[in-house]
Amino acid sequence: MTAEQRLSAFLREGQGPEHDPVFIAEISRRVARRELLLGLTNSAVLAVAAAVVLWACAPALSALIEPVSRMLAPAAAVLTLTIAFLMISRNLSAPRLRL
Repeated sequence: MTAEQRLSAFLREGQGPEHDPVFIAEISRRVARRELLLGLTNSAVLAVAAAVVLWACAPALSALIEPVSRMLAPAAAVLTLTIAFLMISRNLSAPRLRL
């Protein structure tokens, strides 16, 4: 039986299988892939647009950010060292299983 004969027999029958798990899985995979690509495309467009806007605003933002960064640098250093100390002390005090 050729492919055309099978197709015509199928169409004459009038009904296909109620549930075809392989077909459903393939369609779900294609839909998920399309949604993923659409989401990635949207994210890429937004990232490029944000980069262009920030690049255009860089001279104005530079004048605002430099004084603030000088003022907040010591606080950022203290917070960074505190977090590092806490992470190291947590790892040292964690009970270890010996096998």
